Amino acid sequence: MSKMALSCLASNHLGYIVPRKQKHNGSLPLSSPLLHAKISLLYLVSRCHPRKQGPGSLTRALDIKVADSPMVENGQFQGTVEIPVNCYQILGVPIGCSKDQVVKAAMQLRATEIEEGYSPSVLPSRQELLIDIRDKLLFEPEFSGDVKEHVPPKSSLILPWQWLPAAMSLLQEVGEEKIVMDIGRAVRQQPNAKPYIHDILLSMALTECSIARRGFERGTVSVGFEALARAQLLLRSKRSLAKLTLLTEIEASLEELAPVCLLENLSKPRTPGNAERREGALAALRELLRQGLEGEASCAVRDWSDFLSQAMKKLLAIEIVGLLPWDTIALIRKNNNSSEAQQQRFVIDCNCFYIALLAHIALGFSSKRLELIEKAKKITESLEKTEAVDLGFERIICKTLLGDGKLALSEDLQKLGLNGNSLNRQFGQDVSRQANKGNADFYSSLKTC
Repeated sequence: MSKMALSCLASNHLGYIVPRKQKHNGSLPLSSPLLHAKISLLYLVSRCHPRKQGPGSLTRALDIKVADSPMVENGQFQGTVEIPVNCYQILGVPIGCSKDQVVKAAMQLRATEIEEGYSPSVLPSRQELLIDIRDKLLFEPEFSGDVKEHVPPKSSLILPWQWLPAAMSLLQEVGEEKIVMDIGRAVRQQPNAKPYIHDILLSMALTECSIARRGFERGTVSVGFEALARAQLLLRSKRSLAKLTLLTEIEASLEELAPVCLLENLSKPRTPGNAERREGALAALRELLRQGLEGEASCAVRDWSDFLSQAMKKLLAIEIVGLLPWDTIALIRKNNNSSEAQQQRFVIDCNCFYIALLAHIALGFSSKRLELIEKAKKITESLEKTEAVDLGFERIICKTLLGDGKLALSEDLQKLGLNGNSLNRQFGQDVSRQANKGNADFYSSLKTC
């Protein structure tokens, strides 16, 4: 399953990873896509950008406090942590809601099955925290506030450290994604967090999965991909988390999504802010081409003709030239009977190869690099032999730029007939038809390479 158009993503029911539950009013199945791709994602994952925080983000004013003097509970000293969250946010209900809504939300969350992978202690801590939050809202005006009197609820909670993973899991479940990530980033380096780091990181990873889900629903594959990649890194950072099925499923989805994400990143405007993403997409494209040409069965691309033609339309001439050793490809392609040549034709069709020819001519001419014209000449000879086409005009251009003798050029012009038919008619129509479908960006990029 790998359609390279973004519009096909939803119609093919692409299995992306989401937490099994969204909020507390229903459940979503954790996807288990049967994916066979095993491509390297280092290029794309290493270039994922952390989500930018807005001007009013919690991170800028986040105030996580560790109590200097621990509280005493059941005769035991317990360290505490203060987080900038009110009781309503823990339950996922609006400020000033009725007491019935508070009780109902607390009951629903208590009955909700916890995500797989949490430590056994998180579930009882959740139950205790929910009772505590419910009672605070029902009986303590300081925490409930008063909407009519314009008295806001207390904006922070002091919790025992062992309740922090429970609080983060609840916040993740009710959709407070930003708060979960901000708290997690603030506390993960705290010494007191060490005994609970497994559950803290898991809450953050599940939150990234929710962010990914929303990105896919909105049609922004790269946003979802990068969120899944961040979730992958979080899970890999702790040995106990690396054993979870969730990580395996995330990695499988990343592998399947890589070609789609690659095309989306190549489509972004060529601005300094997108330079790193474009660099990562180009590196991933080279990796996919390598695996395709070597015939690796695990390669995620299923329709090479569609995928590569889309990708090349989004590239500058200099980027196309740097994708592959095209002169070597041309020599291999001449040997039609070899398995290597057949595999190459499966990955790089004649139209894509012709675009590579144009890119070499354009870049060679604009940069005065004769070695690129030499490569263009080899590509021309390879296409003429393997595709049974007449590329006389392109051949003449190469000879002219290389300074070949006038007599040879005159003979070629006579063979060409000066009738403007530089290509075999059918092959020329195919290339022209592709250009008219959306290759204008490519051809304009040749002029500015």
